[in-house]
Parts: sequence; C-alpha cells; structure tokens
Amino acid sequence: MKFIATFTPTIKIFLYIIAVISLVGIVVGILPLAGVHLEITTGQASLLISVCSLTLIVSIMLATIHYKVDKTHVRINIAFIDMLSGRIRLDNILNIVIKDGKMYISYLWKGPDPVIALIAIKPKRYEEFKELLMSKNKNIVFYEYKDGTTDSEQQ
Repeated sequence: MKFIATFTPTIKIFLYIIAVISLVGIVVGILPLAGVHLEITTGQASLLISVCSLTLIVSIMLATIHYKVDKTHVRINIAFIDMLSGRIRLDNILNIVIKDGKMYISYLWKGPDPVIALIAIKPKRYEEFKELLMSKNKNIVFYEYKDGTTDSEQQ
C-alpha cells in the first residue's frame, strides 16, 4: 500500500518552480532546433534541453516520494527506487508514536539502539498507516500523546 509523502508548502512551491522553469527551458531549447531564430546555437539548445530535462525529471521524482508497505518492509520510494534499501523491516519496528500532530516510528537497525523516524504523511492517514503496520507486526506498541497525557495501547 502506498502513502504519499507530504512536504512543507515552501518545498512544494520550490519543486513546482523548478518544474516550470525546466519546462520553459525545454521549450526555449526546442525552438532553435525547430527553425525559430533565437540568439542561441544548436549546441547550446541541445545542452539546454538536456539540463532542463534532467532537472524536470528530478523535481517530478522528488515531488512523488511515497512510503510503500509490503510484506516485510516499509520502503520510502522515489519513483521505483527504495531510498533506504530495505532498512525498515516490519519485524524490527518497536513503537509508533503520535505526538504534536506528527507520527514517528522506532525500529532496530544495526545494533541495539532504536532509530526514530518521522513518517511524513497526511495526518488523516495516520490511523490507516498504524493499523497496517500493527496488522503485520503484533508486537508494535502504539503511543499517542494528547494534552500532556499518554494514551497507550498494545496489540
């Protein structure tokens, strides 16, 4: 199951600006190759198209980062590439914590000390994400902090 990663508005705007500038650069690069007279050589146009295409692809890939939960791992994917290389195994997840409107998981990786990771998804999908992880690992302990108190449930 996929969960789209959320970004701050600043990062979203920045990615959209990069995408728009890249598209304009591609169009400007194509025009001289199509015969429109601009003060740019065909070599420069080809280079502009190449660079702008690369930045467009990177900005689109960054805008589509998502979490994917499969049978054994939680993966953070850019397109189809797992950025963490299978680091978060479901059987190594210890806790799920919701505090101050943010979701965190702690898991074991390379040693006895747990790693704490922020799960950057929409808050309305927290429950779905939590239930999915807890259905795959019955030993996960869930904590939710509300107004300075702790609600804990173990399943």
